[in-house]
Formats: sequence, structure tokens, C-alpha cells
Amino acid sequence: MLAVMPALKWMMMSRVAATDRAGRRVQPIVEDNLKNDVRRFWFALAFIAIAPCMSAIAADGTAADVQAGHIIAIQSLTKGRAACAACHMENGAGQPDVGIPRLAGLDARLIEEQLRYFADGERSSAAMAPYGAALDDTQRRQVSAYFASLPIPPEPDRFAATAAQLSRGRSLYSDGDQRTEMQACAQCHGVTGLGVGQFSPRLAGQSVAYVADQLSRWRAGDIRDPKGAFMRAESRTLSDTDIIAVSAYVAQLGQTP
Repeated sequence: MLAVMPALKWMMMSRVAATDRAGRRVQPIVEDNLKNDVRRFWFALAFIAIAPCMSAIAADGTAADVQAGHIIAIQSLTKGRAACAACHMENGAGQPDVGIPRLAGLDARLIEEQLRYFADGERSSAAMAPYGAALDDTQRRQVSAYFASLPIPPEPDRFAATAAQLSRGRSLYSDGDQRTEMQACAQCHGVTGLGVGQFSPRLAGQSVAYVADQLSRWRAGDIRDPKGAFMRAESRTLSDTDIIAVSAYVAQLGQTP
């Protein structure tokens, strides 16, 4: 229930007029959007209710799937195209400096789902579409199981975030932004950024370049995939500075000093 408290707090604040420093009564911050707050509150409440069930579902596939997926990852299935590991690396670390995401430790169902979106054209990517289309359903399951089975690489993002950026990023991630009505990222991705299975991906340790790019795309109106409408709404008011701040914060989550 703690994850829904920010939404509940905003609902309560929408009924109370704010005051300025001189004590004068001013327009309530979110009163005109109470209906949206109620909807988001129930969304968050529903998420909390189903999260334990979703976490309990096995996601990594069988040992045979992992073994077959390893072969797919390191050997190109399409003539003239590099293997998955050429970009995402055999250990699934990705390439933080150029925004290629880490796949190691992500939920297998989430990876498989995204590959299917690429294959069907529901998620647009000139780079990934041919790879998604080259795999059949079994191969998508297998390569997803392989990357999901890998331990999180101990390779932190080399982005040098300032203390001010991390502080702002922590605030946005943990509490959202009352002024713009942005919900806290932690409500769906978890306080420690571990995500919840196929519902929301793990963000902890993902690269600044990749997270920032995705947030910028959502802000620009890119749906990204059939489930992207919520993120598009949440990122619409983020400034470039805020995008970098929250991306830098999630990149260092789970990393030891």
C-alpha cells in the first residue's frame, strides 16, 4: 500500500487550497485533474494487488531453452547480420556508452514480448525489426530465456552524474512531481528499480543513454509499443534536464560504491 500513497496524497491535496508565502489563498494545484488522480490511484492500487502473483510466475524457461538461446545469441541467423551478442554482448551487458540496453537479468517474458513487437511492427526499430522477424516463436522464447538467465554484470554506467542530478532524479523517481502531476516511477518499477516481471521492466543499472532516449521518445509522442500510452503520458512534462536526472538515478540503483 505504500506505493499508492503519493497518488492518495495528491487526491487529498486537490481538495485543499494552497497558500503562498504571504498566507494568501491560491488556486489548488491539481483540483482540475481530480478525475485523473482517481483513475491513476486505482491503477496503482490494482498494480499492488497483482504484483505478487506476477512475480511468482517462472520466467527464465528451461535449461534446454537457455542453452539453445545461447547459441542463437552468439551465432547470426541471418546472413550479413551480426549476432545479438555483437551489440548486447554475450554476457548481456549491452553497451551503456552508446545506449544499447542491458538484457541480462530482465524478465524473459518481457524480452520475448518486445521481440514479437519488433517482428510484427508494433514497435518501430530499423535495427531490431529484422532480428525479431528472423526468429520464430520458439527461438524468441529461447534467446529471451538465455539473456534472462544471466547475472547482472558488475559494469556500472560511466556517466558522471552530479550530486544535484542524482538528488533531482531521486525525487522524481521516488515521489514524482506534484507540480506537473507526474506519478512516482517507483509505483510501477519498485523502490529499488527491480520492476515486476512482464508488467514493468527492471530499471536498476540500465544505462543513462538508453533510459534517456526512451523517455525522450515517449515525450515526443512515440508510443514505442502497445503498452506505451501510460509512459507517454507520464513523460510529457519532463524537461531535458529532468530526463537526464532520473536516468542517472536509475542507472546507479543497485550499484555498490
